[in-house]
Amino acid sequence: EEYGYDRIRYNLSESSIADQKLSDIGLSLPDLTLFYGEHRGDKDLRALVAAQDAGISPDDVLVTAGAAGALFIISTSLLSASDHLVVIRPNYATNIETPRAIGCAISFVDLAFDEGFAIDVERVRAAMRPNTRLISVTCP
Repeated sequence: EEYGYDRIRYNLSESSIADQKLSDIGLSLPDLTLFYGEHRGDKDLRALVAAQDAGISPDDVLVTAGAAGALFIISTSLLSASDHLVVIRPNYATNIETPRAIGCAISFVDLAFDEGFAIDVERVRAAMRPNTRLISVTCP
C-alpha cells in the first residue's frame, strides 16, 4: 500500500482492497461534522453486537477501527514479558511484533501451501510451554 497501488499490478500479499473514497460509492457528505466518538465504539453498534448473545451487555463490547487495533489490544491485555505464545504462520504482523515488543518468547508453527495450510495439532502441542498464554491462529 505504501509503495502505491498504481505501481502494484498484482497484490498477493494483502487481503484488503485498494483505498476507497466516499465518492466511489456515490456518497457526498459536505456538511459532515468530524469529532471524537465514544472510546469503546458507538453505543448503538455495541448494543447491536451484544444483542447477538443473551449473556453479553453493550458494556462488554469494544469496537475497534480494524483488525490491527483489536489484535494490539488483545496482546497488550493478555501478555506480559514472562509469557510465551505460539504463532501459527502465516499470520498478521501485529500478532508477532506486539508480543515481541512486550518481550514475550515466541514459537512459530509454519503452515505450508503444498499441505493445504492444514494445522498439525501435534506440532502446535510440541511448541507449547508451561508459560504459553496465547496461541495465535489466522486463516490464510
